[in-house]
Amino acid sequence: MQQQTAFRRAEKKHKAQHQLPNLSNVIDVSAIDASDGAAVRQLCLTHDMCQPSALPFQPFCLDRPPAYTLRDHPGLIIIPNPFTAEAQRWIARKCLCDCTRPPNHTNLDPFFDMPSQSLFALASRPINNKPAGMPMREKDHHMIASRMESNSIDLGVSRPKGKVYMQSAPAADLLERLRWCTLGRQYNWTTKEYDLGTSVFDYELNALMRSIAVAISNPAYAACNKGEDWPPINKYEGSEFVSQAGIINYYHERASMAGHVDKTEESMDAPLISLSVGLSCIYLIGGPTRDTEPTPLLLRSGDILAMCGDSRLAFHGVPRVLSDTAPECLTLPNAGDNDAVAAIYPDWHNFAIYLGTHRINCNARKCM
Repeated sequence: MQQQTAFRRAEKKHKAQHQLPNLSNVIDVSAIDASDGAAVRQLCLTHDMCQPSALPFQPFCLDRPPAYTLRDHPGLIIIPNPFTAEAQRWIARKCLCDCTRPPNHTNLDPFFDMPSQSLFALASRPINNKPAGMPMREKDHHMIASRMESNSIDLGVSRPKGKVYMQSAPAADLLERLRWCTLGRQYNWTTKEYDLGTSVFDYELNALMRSIAVAISNPAYAACNKGEDWPPINKYEGSEFVSQAGIINYYHERASMAGHVDKTEESMDAPLISLSVGLSCIYLIGGPTRDTEPTPLLLRSGDILAMCGDSRLAFHGVPRVLSDTAPECLTLPNAGDNDAVAAIYPDWHNFAIYLGTHRINCNARKCM
């Protein structure tokens, strides 16, 4: 029998759903005093997190929030939630409503004739304005047509794995099957390449990612004892960063992401910037092969993780999402009613229900 790799062993350990999650060896940089001081080092950002002019509000709580790196993973930067509550809600709205619409692609596109409207908005808005909380019949739902029924599916590229993908379904049911959405230059999962010349990355989301890229340029160690040898963290000039492609992953409570390396981009010196809202998760960061023992991190709603330098080629994954961990600023039914952009999106209570049982991760990278 082939011996399991160190990364696979760690995945199985944290993924076991029949066991309560064991966080005893999971690094939580939000509680740095409880972490392994030999493995974690605090950073000082040398640039401010500035409000992007494209956003109608200030998304950051501090100009220079605390940031951390790990000794065994050079180039990895973790910033515990620097966002305001309104900014977290803005990210959720952006990822669920704006970014899932054409010309961006989702995992549902090969099997369903997806509408031009937001799937989330359709799932949140019953036909005939039926009052919230009342039982709904099938005809009260917005139905999405199956490509099998309309004979528009390309079986040579995408073959349905189950009956659910072969028949029309309510928008609310498909929302629970939404797993990913590709942004900007669309990634071809068959050829493992980007389709050049495809859609432009969301303007406002790019502005936020670029502000983060500038802020994490050339950070300094908060303190170094004499004789310590900690490697450089991120030499990339953040002002040159442009979000050209990205992926939004939608995790339900029992979902996971297998260990992998993101290495399709030509511009591997630019950081891969990732941010999440909703449920917390256990995140594994390893090395250049699956044989490197990975380090488990606890990532909470609002946390930023940037893979720079050597960590850009590290195996990483999400073996477990943690139930009942979303913050109240997302799960209270009326939390977002007075936000600057509230009027152009569905009522917040719809987002609150979703975010109470899901994690959304959005990442951006420069391709060339």
